[in-house]
Parts: sequence; structure tokens; C-alpha cells
Amino acid sequence: MRGGRPFRFLAVTLGGWTMVRAALLWPTIDSVPALIRAIAPPAAAESFFARAPVRTGDAKTVVADRTASVKKLAVVEQPGFVAATPDIAVPSAPDLQVAADATPIQPPPQRPTPLATAPARLAGSIWGIARNGSGGALPGGQLGGSQAGFRLTYALGEARRVALAARVSSPLRGRGREMALGVDWQPTALPLHIIAEQRIALDGGKGGPALMVIGGVDPVPVALGFRLGAYGPAGAIARDRIEPFVDGAARLTKPVATIGQARIDLGVGSWGGAQRGAARLDVGPSAALVVPVAERTVRMTLDWRQRISGDARPGSGPALTIGSDF
Repeated sequence: MRGGRPFRFLAVTLGGWTMVRAALLWPTIDSVPALIRAIAPPAAAESFFARAPVRTGDAKTVVADRTASVKKLAVVEQPGFVAATPDIAVPSAPDLQVAADATPIQPPPQRPTPLATAPARLAGSIWGIARNGSGGALPGGQLGGSQAGFRLTYALGEARRVALAARVSSPLRGRGREMALGVDWQPTALPLHIIAEQRIALDGGKGGPALMVIGGVDPVPVALGFRLGAYGPAGAIARDRIEPFVDGAARLTKPVATIGQARIDLGVGSWGGAQRGAARLDVGPSAALVVPVAERTVRMTLDWRQRISGDARPGSGPALTIGSDF
């Protein structure tokens, strides 16, 4: 692992956190200054607005307004990694049971994390997805909701085909935080991994051993300048019983513009999954910003996911995703 990687990892983590937090808070904030106050710590927000030039108005009034704003920032508890959600109906007992049973058992579909190559042995990936769909609480449970996580692998041996793996993931709201420790085996040079892991619930849920196969292809040219990328895992976890699961995602996109070294892709996508008590299939347009960072790539994607099959929450709506390997 080269010396610059920890700093790149920190930059990707902070940037991803800020973007996802902004996306979650934007629907509930009515101005850019209010959004900055919600995202930034109180001291940073105070400093930002204290340096703003005063164009018109009485100076004493401005000072008084700033003092009131600072006092308000000092007493208001800063929200966590979730958006404020006023006027939320309290769920009934059946709804609470659905929420408890809806513990995510798999991160969102993504490209298999490449194992480290010589001389490095440590590799990883980070992701975050923020969703806000309509449809309310449905009896089918939740699948494909907002979450964030990271995964690390440590390659063993000279061939680097087997690695120790650790993952932590969490929904952005509610229960479902999870840690997983296991082994990642890539039998060939193809992007196909066999993963055995022990999943450990971190907030009172149920863990268990899991076995899965995850594969996919990076965007490859198909026709007329379009490129196709697809990924997905399939496997099972043993909790009270054997629970199979499958997820998948595919995007057909075309580069339409460049900004410096960054690239903008437009296209369509499809996302689907099924597990105990929940199933869904979504389709919709997709826009991506691909930004090279050192020797890696950060990909930020904004999709509209229209649910066309299944009854799992969340309903149709936008999804903002950020991810990178390091």
C-alpha cells in the first residue's frame, strides 16, 4: 500500500460523506446558507458566515442577527448522517416488525473489489447510496435503501487469489448496521469472486455465516459508442434458517462530455434484488460523473429508479451513489 493511499482514502471518504449528506438534506432545506449550516460543524458555519461581506443595512442589526444565528447553532444538536424528516408518522407494531426484519443482508450491487497486486497486499472499496422514494411503508419490507460502507481485503500468497476480507455497512437511518469477516477467493483472472464470511449484527439484529458468488464486468463497448456494465451477487445466509438472496445492477451509458479529466456519462439502468420478504425491479435514466483521482477513479451516479415490479420499500425516486476503490 503506497504512502499516498491513506490520504486519497481520507479525501474520498470526506467527499463522499459531504455529497451524500447534502443530497439527503437538500429536500428539507430552503436555502444554500441553511444547507451549509446543516452540513458544517457549528464553528465552521459560524466562521463561513462571519466572513461574508455586509452589503446593505444597519451594522447593529447585522451583528445582532449573527449573534442570534450563532446562539441557535450552539444549542441545536447537529443531525447525524441522516436527513431531517419532520412530520413522520409513528409506525404501528406490524410496521415495526417489518422494519426489524428488513435488515439489509447485502451491500448494493457493485463491481467485485479487485484484490491487491504486487507489491501491495491491502486493497479496499468505499460506497454510499442515498435514496428518497415515494410509496410509504409497504408489507414487502425494505430492499435497496440508503446505506454506506467500506470493505478491506488483505491478499495472501504469491498468486494473490485469496484474501482476508472485512466489511462494515450501515443504513443511513434505522437499524441494520453490520460487520462481516471472511475470505475472498478469486479463482481466475476473471472478475468472479467466491466469498465466505461471518456476518455480525452491530445493533441487535441477527448475523450468521454467508456464502456468495459475486461477479461483473466493467463498462465495455457494445455499439454506437455505448458501454455496458453489470454486477451482482447471489448467495445465502444462515440465520434462523437458510435465506437466499440475489441482487443485480446493469447500466448502458455513453460518454457525452468531459470537464478536464472528468467524464460525464448518460444512459439507462436497471436494478433488482430479492431476499426473504422483499423483492423489486427498478429501471430508469442514469447520469454519472467519473473523476480520476491519482491512479484510481471516483464514480458519482445520479439515477431515477422507477419501481416496476415488487413491493419493497423505498418506492420510486432518485438515488445518489458514490463509490471508489483504493
